[in-house]
Amino acid sequence: MALFPVRRDAATAEFFDGTARGEFLLVRDTTTGEILDPRTDTAFDRARFEHVPASGEGTVVTWSVPHTRTPDGGTRRSVVGIVELAEGPWWWTELRGFDPDDDLAGARVRVRFEKSGDGEHDETVPYFAKVE
Repeated sequence: MALFPVRRDAATAEFFDGTARGEFLLVRDTTTGEILDPRTDTAFDRARFEHVPASGEGTVVTWSVPHTRTPDGGTRRSVVGIVELAEGPWWWTELRGFDPDDDLAGARVRVRFEKSGDGEHDETVPYFAKVE
């Protein structure tokens, strides 16, 4: 579950339109064909860039296991990391389906999506899950 509701702005609208459809969108430079990170600022030359769906597959590059307090005073261990997408860019994300004590280097993952909150304007956000 997302830690907090996420809301769109003008710079993220197209990305979140994609996640709502179940697509993880990357940015493609139409002059070079290069695939870029979804966070690439395209506002300075919108005609040069287009959003294209990623395959949704990747591999874990590195990870960490932060410990957070739960409301009842316990702790929760989650797995977060950097995934190298099949298309090349790296994405910082929550990783699900893994034992926090495992070595995740090179693990195969696939994008999944969930609503970030219950509100009407809370966006659908991506996370990556272990490929079984």
